[in-house]
Amino acid sequence: MSLITPLFLLGLLGIAFPWWLHRLEMQTTEREKFATTRFLEASKKRIHVQRKLKYLLLMALRMAFLALLAFAFARPILFDDPQIVASDDNVHHVIVVDTSFSMHEGTRLQQARTLAETIVDNMDSGDVASLFAASTRITTLSEATDSADEVREQLPALIADNGRLDIGAMIASLNGLLEDSQAAVMLHVISDFQLSGQAVRFADMIPDVINGRPVTLDLQSVVNAATPNAMVESVIIENRNSVSAAVRSFNGELTTDEKQVHLSINGVEQQMLELPATSNGSALVQFNDVVFGEGDNRVDINLTPTDTLADDDIRYTVFDNSPPAPVLLLTPDTSSLGITYLSAALATAPRRYAVEPNAVEDFDPRVLQRYPWLIVEDLGAVNPTLAAALADYVRGGGSVFAALGPRSGSLTSVPVLDIAVSAPLPGRDTVPTAISRIDTSHPALNKSSGWNNVNVHAMKVVPTGDDNILISQGNDTPVLIERNIGAGRFMLYASSLDNSTSDLPVKPVFVSFMAEVAQYLSNEKLLVKAQTADSYLQLSQTGSGSGQVVDPTGKNLLSLQDTTLAQDVLLNLTGYYQVFTAGGEVLVAVNPDSRESDLALMTTETLQNWQASVAGASGNGSTVATDVELAAARTDAGDEIEIWRFFLLLMALLVLAESLLGNRYLNLKTGTY
Repeated sequence: MSLITPLFLLGLLGIAFPWWLHRLEMQTTEREKFATTRFLEASKKRIHVQRKLKYLLLMALRMAFLALLAFAFARPILFDDPQIVASDDNVHHVIVVDTSFSMHEGTRLQQARTLAETIVDNMDSGDVASLFAASTRITTLSEATDSADEVREQLPALIADNGRLDIGAMIASLNGLLEDSQAAVMLHVISDFQLSGQAVRFADMIPDVINGRPVTLDLQSVVNAATPNAMVESVIIENRNSVSAAVRSFNGELTTDEKQVHLSINGVEQQMLELPATSNGSALVQFNDVVFGEGDNRVDINLTPTDTLADDDIRYTVFDNSPPAPVLLLTPDTSSLGITYLSAALATAPRRYAVEPNAVEDFDPRVLQRYPWLIVEDLGAVNPTLAAALADYVRGGGSVFAALGPRSGSLTSVPVLDIAVSAPLPGRDTVPTAISRIDTSHPALNKSSGWNNVNVHAMKVVPTGDDNILISQGNDTPVLIERNIGAGRFMLYASSLDNSTSDLPVKPVFVSFMAEVAQYLSNEKLLVKAQTADSYLQLSQTGSGSGQVVDPTGKNLLSLQDTTLAQDVLLNLTGYYQVFTAGGEVLVAVNPDSRESDLALMTTETLQNWQASVAGASGNGSTVATDVELAAARTDAGDEIEIWRFFLLLMALLVLAESLLGNRYLNLKTGTY
């Protein structure tokens, strides 16, 4: 504890005032009626002092109030430091155990627990130790303590998970956790020291030397040589009836054992193939005539017999076999080339779409509400009645993607948007203009690339202040415009959707662009169905409440209240997560990071250089702190708790108690009730 203004403690002398006051009591003179006093001799009035303490409880309350007042003005502060800080004669043993996915192999984790227990058993008297589990993130299992038994009790909590260990990230986290420690640090790292876990920059593996403390790095490996391991590396599904599985072997060839590859769909095995022997450690197995169910399918590729790291011998994949979502296309010609381009692009989108062409002259506007969004191939073919229906459709929450095709050449004003046309579409003999500006922050444009190769003959329109120009040419001619109308959106492409006035439909960017437009205008927020263990499922991307999330064990991860909030969920298990949202049920497949499957080790030279670099960084200018410096450092490192505010609360309670008790004594003395 410390005092900010200790001179105010002189106010404690004031507690003598209630003691002095309670020793003084004026003797009350009783008055009697008397006939006359003229014949009596005058005398001086005497005051009798009674030197006896009375009302001790009331006096104690008043003295306590004055004492608290003095302490409150002195402003005492407590420093909360949960860690035990060793002196300069002792050592802080920081035990970090690798619990990443690779530690599932063989008996690595059991050996790690044994090594950690040995370190604890060999601690000197007065040393302290803390225990950490290291994977994708650092987990504190035991704060710094001088009790070896407390650390031993936490050793069973060392359990291998499905994360990946990055040594650089591990050291960065430890720097923050150990910055309050003022002792000499012995950093014990117990791991298999995978080569894939080595930091990109060697300097990132050197701990910071804080306050000049000495740091010693002790590396203890649970393995002596690289272990062969095979894994299912990837799964590719083509043509909705073919599944290809890539199998890879690390530190050994696939010819050592006869292995089979099994394909299961929704928990039922469909096919089994022999794994071909290869000399380069990689093999590709293809399953044909695969039958999928409608909607999300669980596709499991399993490698047997399993090896000592069995959890990567199976690969989880989700394949969406939902029927294509219908998209209304209003066109003046149901056999136009633009329909071909649009159908091909939208069919390959992550969420497949089926284009439904409808001739403008035969279209019944009453069916517009069946579609969340639609495409108008040529606004020049839209009559006033249909234009009014489209405007009402957008105001009610629908979305439209429209183009200015060949029939728009005679327009003086764009239907629905009612913006002026300053010049018609240029002829084919003119040179098209390249795209010069793109708003890549827009959701429909932030993932597509290749616009610099697109050349467009754009009709010159005059946008208003309500229009957002997303793409334009060097002469400030808008190419893509968006306007919010009521609750809906209207996107205008100032050229045609065939290749007559623009080469966009024949460019690769057209496919990704239309997929993004479809997702944006349909307001679909797609979850990524292939995730890596220890990553976060971004439910906030759904744009609404999270819904319920069920992990591979069948456990509900969110409470009823949490399901109404948009949030992110940690995926710490491998397998399939079920996500229930307003848009329906979605499956998410979670697999371990493939880098953890490569059990190749860091070289002995690298480990020696790591230890030497830590010793060199610790020895430069490091000094042993004095007791005064350590005490000051402990004071600075602790969290400040200003307890004088609690004194003010106690003073208020004392004032109330003193008032009630004083009134009670006064009533007893005067005889009033």
